[in-house]
Amino acid sequence: MNIFKIDRSVVVDEKAIRHRKNELYKLVNEIMDQRDLETLMIATLSKIAFIDYLLGLDVMENNRLNSIIDVVNRNRSTNHQLTDFYIRF
Repeated sequence: MNIFKIDRSVVVDEKAIRHRKNELYKLVNEIMDQRDLETLMIATLSKIAFIDYLLGLDVMENNRLNSIIDVVNRNRSTNHQLTDFYIRF
């Protein structure tokens, strides 16, 4: 990932950050059945939402994230919502 500091601004390479986002989705799928990794699961879903924020995307429109949250809820008997991961500064 290339990050440049330019006069109090941060520029993030979109290609690298999108690749990282796909890797995080893979991680969620890998750890979904491991109940002892609940904190890692929440942190990973939060990172995906934050990447959407960095890319200027509305987390509430991320259907892939919403779908994976539904799958996580079914597998773990949890009740996470997409709004739980909504990030706004």
